[in-house]
Amino acid sequence: MDGKINELKVDREDYKKVLYRYLILLSIGINIVGAQTVPILNVPAFLDAVGTIFSAVVMGPIIGAGVGLVTNLALGFLVDPGYFYFAGVNVLIGITTGYIFKDHPFNLKTVFAASIFISIIASIVGNTISYMAFGGVAGEQLDRITFLLVERGIDLFVSVNISGFFANLLDKVLSFAIVFCIMMLIDRNLKVNEFNIRWK
Repeated sequence: MDGKINELKVDREDYKKVLYRYLILLSIGINIVGAQTVPILNVPAFLDAVGTIFSAVVMGPIIGAGVGLVTNLALGFLVDPGYFYFAGVNVLIGITTGYIFKDHPFNLKTVFAASIFISIIASIVGNTISYMAFGGVAGEQLDRITFLLVERGIDLFVSVNISGFFANLLDKVLSFAIVFCIMMLIDRNLKVNEFNIRWK
């Protein structure tokens, strides 16, 4: 009897490892697709951390951070070296999201609060990197807002922070909304017990 129980535990652990591997790859893919969707949608957002947030909620802060890091490395090699500079931002999003939902329930109220909190953190770090490394250049859609503010006589550093904050706010609200929808689908249709998620 004990032998069968141990076998079931081993099988469950093996299944969990395989499931996590697929979800990690899926999360990285979501990030890359999201980043490439922004120019098509022409919105002042990034959408390169949807998978980071999802993996952090489902699998914890360490895996979330890893997904964020690998995403930016991949985008840096495949799309634009500028992504290398912002790898720390995606890692920070993964860590912060993971720890928030490790201690708090995954519900609409917490998701909204987390999106605001993380947008502030990402904005402070990302805007500083953008200003110091690229002179405020952060992407075509976002640069339009920055240049418009500068033309109105606002200091470049202030303009970068204003445009960056609102872009991060929009980005994180959209990203968390997408993740919230995905999590609701998982909860209703899959009933997977391998994730330590507090729903209430």
